[in-house]
Amino acid sequence: MGIGARTLSVVVAAVVALGATVAISASPAGAAVPAPGPASAVVTVKVGGDRVDDTTIAGLAGVELGLYANQADTTPLLTCTSDADGDCSFVVTGGVLGTAPWVKEIAAPAGWFANDALRTGPGSGSGSVASPYEFQTPTLVASNTYRSTSEFMFSASNSQPTRSNGVWQQSRTNPPLPANCGMDVALVLDLSASVGSNLPTLKTAADSFADAFVGTPSRMAAYSFSAESPSTQAATGTVDTNRPALQSVSTQAGADAFKAEYAGWGLGAGTNWDAALQRVADSGVHYDAVVVLTDGNPTRWGGTTLHGNGSSTHFTDTEAAIFSANVLKAQGTRVISFGVGSGVSGITSLNLAAISGQEAFDAATGNVATADYFQIPDFSGAGDELRKLALANCTPALTVIKQIVPGTTIGEDISGAAPAGAGWTFDAAALTPGATVTPGTATTQADGTGGVAFRAELPDGGAEAVLSVAETQHSGYSLVTQGGINAVCTDLADGAPVTVTNDGGLGFRVAVGADQAVGCMVYNRQLDPATVEVDKNWVVDGVTYANGSQPSGISAALRLSPPGGGSPVDQAFGAVVPGYEIGDPVSFSETTALTLAGCTLTSARVTEADGTTVDAALPYAATLTVAASHYTVTNVVDCTTPPVTPPGGSTGSEGATASGGSPTETLSDTGSDTGWMLVPVFAAVLLVGAGIALRLTRVRG
Repeated sequence: MGIGARTLSVVVAAVVALGATVAISASPAGAAVPAPGPASAVVTVKVGGDRVDDTTIAGLAGVELGLYANQADTTPLLTCTSDADGDCSFVVTGGVLGTAPWVKEIAAPAGWFANDALRTGPGSGSGSVASPYEFQTPTLVASNTYRSTSEFMFSASNSQPTRSNGVWQQSRTNPPLPANCGMDVALVLDLSASVGSNLPTLKTAADSFADAFVGTPSRMAAYSFSAESPSTQAATGTVDTNRPALQSVSTQAGADAFKAEYAGWGLGAGTNWDAALQRVADSGVHYDAVVVLTDGNPTRWGGTTLHGNGSSTHFTDTEAAIFSANVLKAQGTRVISFGVGSGVSGITSLNLAAISGQEAFDAATGNVATADYFQIPDFSGAGDELRKLALANCTPALTVIKQIVPGTTIGEDISGAAPAGAGWTFDAAALTPGATVTPGTATTQADGTGGVAFRAELPDGGAEAVLSVAETQHSGYSLVTQGGINAVCTDLADGAPVTVTNDGGLGFRVAVGADQAVGCMVYNRQLDPATVEVDKNWVVDGVTYANGSQPSGISAALRLSPPGGGSPVDQAFGAVVPGYEIGDPVSFSETTALTLAGCTLTSARVTEADGTTVDAALPYAATLTVAASHYTVTNVVDCTTPPVTPPGGSTGSEGATASGGSPTETLSDTGSDTGWMLVPVFAAVLLVGAGIALRLTRVRG
């Protein structure tokens, strides 16, 4: 056939599906690749989409390529569309034989976009070149097949900026951020040597990101990279362990714990976007978004075997990162690239966009929620934009973080509060006419955040909407107010307090502005059960008696506030009363009866509280702080006539004891009666009136 007739044979396979995989470093003969005839040559290109493993890329169908006589031509000689194996083949005959045409992309399939140029040049960012992503074939000779993975496109030479692995790259379209307020984010930190003295500022920017999520049902994970991921500190050889597990940052305590995970990370050497993205994609954890914070172009690639020279950016370094980023996007994860500093300015946007998406951040329009990549002059500025990104879909919205306060606390003390688990339900309603709130009911999940989110819709022209939110209380818990208010709310953008009013016993009302994100903390205390026991001691003429063993004619009756509150009721001394909760108030008093002539109540004081010696008056009031609360009331009685101790009256087996003295003679119940006998107590007999009075004691005979 003659070239003038333009009668060329084209093999086109228009199958839009993912199929077999292709090894980066190999060039297997695919079944769909036609064999050349004696008067034809075949040019075949492998087209890839998602990474399968460190050396294998899945084929991508539906990519349309063109074969052009010259690099500058816009009209192709031939076209082909990749098949399910990722094979796109041109069968060349006639006058094209003996020439060296160029392969360029015409169109990407739905859900993908082409990168027509990538940035190459020194890793420092200087001398950047926007290199067209197009490749020249060798001079075509009949009967030969020319493969992108071996005869052209592919190169193993680091001296060639357009060195490729021979698999034509395509980028998946970036998924959107979640529409609700709060998300799961993996923060990927570039710790290459070029960060240098900016390392503290980089960490500060990352800290700002974590802090911005406080008050939202959000979680974060942390990854590091330099030449590899995790990064290895050049100064010490310490490997900075990646932290793929999602950690709640819904509270400040949670955010602080997360920030501590990377606080000690140090600088490594080299920049490997691919390895970092591979680690995230292979973690087994789903993230709503992955934020890559980098100050330089990739100079390495490979997650298991390290490639590249560490000083220059080639096609391979970015191609590999694209394939790994595609895996994340296939998982529904949005990839956001944050280029910070001069090393990633200008046309580095080509590479940042290739791993994320094509929409650049524009400060003038404030498109934080939809921007795929950012180019920020310094890490301080990055912190500002990261904070905005954290709240990108939080206006107008109200988030509620439920925290559980330990039962050992009392009053409005919220020390040790932690996010609630699953199953706490909040109902929300819009009180402003024309405003709505969705959902009407939200329940906390088992994600460690204790959070729920509500989106407000304001009426046309409305400045704010007043929302009412109330929780469904769980048995065994009670609401812990702060300053008497049922919730504590702040403006999530600047942390300023927002006015809250109570709405019933468990609810609250708060206004949400049209461009405002309001976060509220609601605290509940777990009600730990407690018991109360009040014991009584008597000290009569210096002798100590347990209640019930004191001399006859001396007694007291206890009145104790019951569980659940209410007026005090009669209660026996020494009885263990259940039904209270730690944190409950308790009070008690007593009435005394002294019918013994000549005896006077000198004092009645609380002398012991939960094992601690005290000296407090009656009536007595306290707050229960332990599971088994115990109190002792000691009454002191002085008598002008020595009282008689009733049978069984003693404080122990040795009998009543005078303070500071030795045992005195008393009537004592021995337990085995054999009779009574007179025992002299004093050396002389005292005459009382007309008779003789003897002190008697009961002894075992």
